This record gives sequence, C-alpha cells and structure tokens, in this order.
Amino acid sequence: MPLVSNDLAQACLPDSSQGIPQMNIHLVKAFYECFHPAHPILPPFEIWTASLPPQFLVNVVEFIGLHYTSPGQAAGYPHELWVTIGNATLSLEKVQAYLLLSIALHARKAPDGAKEYIGSAIQCSYELGLHRRELSDAMKIQNVARAESMRRTLWEVFIVDTLLAAVQAGGTLQFSMGTPDVPLPSEDAIFEDGNSNIPLISVKDLNRRLFTGDEQLSSLAYRVEATLILRQCVIACETYASEDTVQILDSLISTWFHRWPQGKSTILMSNGHVDQIDFQAAMIINCASIYLHFPRSSLIPYLPTTREIFCSRPPSNTAPSPNAQMHTAKIVNAAVELSKLGSLSTSVTRHTPFFPCTLVLSSIVQLTASSMQVGQRPGKYSSYLALNIAVLHSMGTIWDLAASDIGKIRDIACEVERTSTQPNKDIVEYISIQSVHSSS
Repeated sequence: MPLVSNDLAQACLPDSSQGIPQMNIHLVKAFYECFHPAHPILPPFEIWTASLPPQFLVNVVEFIGLHYTSPGQAAGYPHELWVTIGNATLSLEKVQAYLLLSIALHARKAPDGAKEYIGSAIQCSYELGLHRRELSDAMKIQNVARAESMRRTLWEVFIVDTLLAAVQAGGTLQFSMGTPDVPLPSEDAIFEDGNSNIPLISVKDLNRRLFTGDEQLSSLAYRVEATLILRQCVIACETYASEDTVQILDSLISTWFHRWPQGKSTILMSNGHVDQIDFQAAMIINCASIYLHFPRSSLIPYLPTTREIFCSRPPSNTAPSPNAQMHTAKIVNAAVELSKLGSLSTSVTRHTPFFPCTLVLSSIVQLTASSMQVGQRPGKYSSYLALNIAVLHSMGTIWDLAASDIGKIRDIACEVERTSTQPNKDIVEYISIQSVHSSS
C-alpha cells in the first residue's frame, strides 16, 4: 500500500482541466511587489501566472493587491469569493486562498474572519496531507517548484496561526497537528533552477545542528525556527511554566540570536532594501522574549488597561520571580529592538501586516516601563515611541489595523500619564497629534 494515496497526490497537482483565468496583471504585480516578499508562499510571478491558477485564488491575490493600489476601493469584502472558495474542490490553491485571506482580514481588523479562515486553512492542510513529509517528497519528484510551494504553504499556516494567537486579543492556537516533519522552506533558488538535489532540513535536524553546524538554514527556515520558539513561549505565558522551562526557553532565544548568520542579522540587503523574511524572524523572536518574561517581570503592577485593544494580549497568568528585574530588562530590550526594526527603512509598504501589532506590544511595554521608571531617565523611550507611531501612521494608509492603533496607544499614554509619578506629557501630546493626523 503506498504511503501517499493517489488521490492526495493528484489533489496537490495543478488542475489541467480549468480554463485560463481572467487576471488583472496590475493588481497581481502589486501583490507580488508589496505583499509577496513578506509571505512568499506562491511561486515567483512568472511561474505562478504560467501555471494557470484557479480563478478564486487569482481573485484573492487581486483583492490583496487592491489595498496597495487603491486602498479606498478595497473597503468592501466580496462575500461571494468566500462562497466560491468554500465550494472549490480540495487543493493546494484552496489552502493558499484561505491562508492569504486570513492575513488580509487580520490587517483589516476582522479578527473573527481571520480566525475562521486560518482554521479552514489548517483543516484543508490536514485533509490534503500537507503536514506529511512523504507527500512533499513525492511531489518533489514530479514538480520541484510546486513541492517547495507546498512546504512554504504548510509552514506559513503554522506561522500565521501562531502570530494570530500571539497578537490578537482573544487569539488561540488552532494548529493541533503537532510539529510537522515536512522539510523547512528553502531559498528562492529552488524555484529558479528547479534543483531537486538541494538538501532539505527538517525540524528534527535543528537540534543536531546545534552541535554539528554543518548546514546553514534559509532565511525562511530561521523564521520558522523563531516561530517554534514563540509558540512555546505563548504556551508558557498561558500556563504556570516552571522556572526551569523558562530558563530553557530563554536559552533557546539567546541561542537563536547567536546562530543567526551575520549576513542575515543585518536584515538589509546589498541594495539597501529590507529582507522581509529576516525582518520577520527578528520581529518574531523579540515577541517571544516579551511573552516569555512578561509574567515574571516588574511591569505587571504598572500594566495599563489594554484588554480592549485589538493587538494587545496581556499575560493571563502572573508568576512572581526573585529575578523580576532581569525579566523586566529583557522585555524592555526586546520592545526597543522591535522599535529599531522600524528604523531600518523609511518605506513600510512591504512589511507584514503583523508588524503593527508588534509595535503596539512594543509601545505598551515602553509606556509601562516609562510609568514605573525602571532605572532610566524620564522620557528615555520617547524617541522609540515616536518611531512606533510614525511607522503605524505610514502603514495605516494601507491597512486599517495600523491606523486604528495610534489612537489606542494615545489612550494608553494618557492612562500612564495619570498614574505616573514622573509625568511625561511630551509623549502624550505627540501621540495625540499623530492620532489626529491619522484620522484626517
């Protein structure tokens, strides 16, 4: 009996019976230019358009591309598209459509829709068998580029599920298939030359690499590894994790940074552009540090009322620690590092729609630290908060989520101002001005 059924293998192949889709190349190129660099699950533009993708996936790509070309025209969400995708037969493209829409709806401040769509993507991935390595290996023999797209799609489902649980108020982890043994994503060269002999690394190989160091991971693989750590930290934050567990996770975070190659950790490419995958890897691992240490920090008593903020997910459990000052220092450092990511480029168009939420987390930490003055001079965080607000203001021209967060941060700043023993009105006034600008 074959390890992979013919039905599943066939479902992962392109449907040759479908006609040529109608395609607005202008919107598709906008998608590839602005959104694809941060979430590159589809093959490169030329390969994807030549593969005759189903019309519903083309429509999803165009819908996302519209946010970058004519944001005002993307206000309405076409319900019939959801119906069409739901009625489509099981396929890789169906998973990709659900996945892309979950990211877009998150950015449009539709958390229920984002949660439902990622849940559908997870269910379809399971039914299709994308989490099974034997299916990936079988597809690799038939179509190297499509096999890579399959692997990227499965891991992107895992990443988006983790990020939605981490940054959305009320978010929950839905991916329950365990850690997939599907190989980690490769660099884009696998699409360009179709080389099926490129060595593939799985999660099981990661621990071995700690001692051999004989393989270098792709940027996409480092991003997956960072997400695996974030996922464990979110779980630890929700439970009463032991001090040993916290120390182990803290060591994993530090190890990740030390093993991250210098060429990737600069995040900027030789042409001066931001490598969006390396950017996200740094974003994710710093979020992991915040979630791990927050319940044990000195910030808890000073935490503002943030439970109604879309991108805020305060720790559900607190765990007093004799090393609270150390935990606090690590949180504040991670929050500042998130702000610094925003300084890498004045262009924010290609940033993932999840970045605004991490800036909100960064702002909450810094405002809270400012209110208790954790051994720092008053106003130390003003420049970083100003940077966070400026980036949110720029991203707000594309995604509703970023624009709405500015006013929420202002509310937090006002609350901190009321309770702080060392007022810092400059921060409040600056954020209030930016809130007015973002709403005009």
